[in-house]
Amino acid sequence: MVSSHAQKPARRRGSAAEEARFAIEQADADGVARTAMTLRMTLRDVSELKRDPKVAMADINYGPDGMRYLGVAVDQGGVTQSTLDRGDTSYVRGAAAEAPAAKPKATRKKAVKKVAAAEPVE
Repeated sequence: MVSSHAQKPARRRGSAAEEARFAIEQADADGVARTAMTLRMTLRDVSELKRDPKVAMADINYGPDGMRYLGVAVDQGGVTQSTLDRGDTSYVRGAAAEAPAAKPKATRKKAVKKVAAAEPVE
């Protein structure tokens, strides 16, 4: 039986902080620099990360370039599932998403006066 519904992503096993820490540690082990990484998180996961009592205050930093978790920049919102961008994609941190192509403005046709055929008068 073929289902036309998209598969749901697998439920995560830990909190947002635990999942992010695991992904960062995996990338570190693979030799990726933390300055190249970007945590792209849902607004809900960012909120959960900020409120998690298990997260040390030293793990989250705020600066002029935004929020950082464990030294990795955090982009908030704009995604449906939190992921770690390792810097090997075309994603550019802080860049605005491409705007959809502008539709041509609809214009109304000018009304054309109908000229009634003149009937001959007898």
